[in-house]
Amino acid sequence: MAERVATLDHERFDISPQHGFLPDATPLTSFGTDAQPFLQTLDEVGHNLPELLEADRLRPKVRSLSVPPSDVFDELTDRELARVYTVSGFVANAYVNKTDATTAKTIPAGVAVPLYESTKRLGATPVLSYDGYVLYNWTRDDPDGDMVPQNVRSVTNFFAPGDERWFIAIHVAIEHRAGPAIAAIGDAQQGVLEDDTDRVEKAIRTMERSVADITDILNRMPERNDPEMYGKGFRPYLKPLTGVEYEGVPNLEGRQSFRGASGAQSSILPALDAALGIDHGSNALVGHLRELRKDMPTPHRQFVEAVEAGPSIREYVSNGDAELREAYNDCIDSMVTFREHHVNVVAKYIVGPLDESKGTGGTPFSHYLGSFTDDTEDCRLSTS
Repeated sequence: MAERVATLDHERFDISPQHGFLPDATPLTSFGTDAQPFLQTLDEVGHNLPELLEADRLRPKVRSLSVPPSDVFDELTDRELARVYTVSGFVANAYVNKTDATTAKTIPAGVAVPLYESTKRLGATPVLSYDGYVLYNWTRDDPDGDMVPQNVRSVTNFFAPGDERWFIAIHVAIEHRAGPAIAAIGDAQQGVLEDDTDRVEKAIRTMERSVADITDILNRMPERNDPEMYGKGFRPYLKPLTGVEYEGVPNLEGRQSFRGASGAQSSILPALDAALGIDHGSNALVGHLRELRKDMPTPHRQFVEAVEAGPSIREYVSNGDAELREAYNDCIDSMVTFREHHVNVVAKYIVGPLDESKGTGGTPFSHYLGSFTDDTEDCRLSTS
């Protein structure tokens, strides 16, 4: 009997066959009325964040926050820690990067301590990254309804108008619809291990359909998210934290610098590239994306590494029959289409209105995204 590939162990890598890299349990929207007083205060600040920013009352409010006792964090579940991380990460970014104000160089202890303590326990970087901004920051208006953008609502936001909620909802829906593709990676690798051509082909077809679905969702971004609202409304709060002191956190001595939240910290494309054997060579963007892996949740980063370790789906397919190679090529075409549409979205939201060449995570995308599409297309196999 063949051994079992590591990538089928979804629990080990904190992956859901239904939701991909999203948690199976809906993230908390509050700590509840029975929670420790500090957590209730954190809830209040998180829920009122757009209004506090608009009224220029956030910084005084943050400076007035008391430092929570350390045992508060020892008693929290991972789900509760994720909420502490998300809310304190939002508040820290809003405090430092407040628009129409001088960039702050210190995060007060009332926010710095919970941000550090929660991320330390979660194995995350002490700054709002993509996981806190998207993966742990959603709920459904209809709990029994589909996870489509119009039924997904972000819990914490920088910005009162609905554009940011839609921006986050699109990303959450993409993560959800990528779930079948992520689960299919293990199926395909197990099929390679067992020399089960039908299983490999079925898994590749699942990836193809899933990537087509996330492309359709990506194309819905302009429906309720205006490029000007994105660029000048909430994007500035996602900028990196540079040279910032974490007050009350002795383990972060001196000024610290961390990347901002970025879609490039999502594990979807790195996992699919690794599964399909898409090689982007070596350039500034590839190197930067490797660095961004440090900001992924640890189990998700380990999943990508497990996919890279093989067995190789591309090598198996290249030695297979024409029908298997055709399925692989159709999946590659689906990836090419997604990347082409992604380039268009970047042009619409960043390059055009903002005339910028880097993403919020510092990603130097402008010269390289097109080459990523070309690299993907070059992976097609001969079917003769």
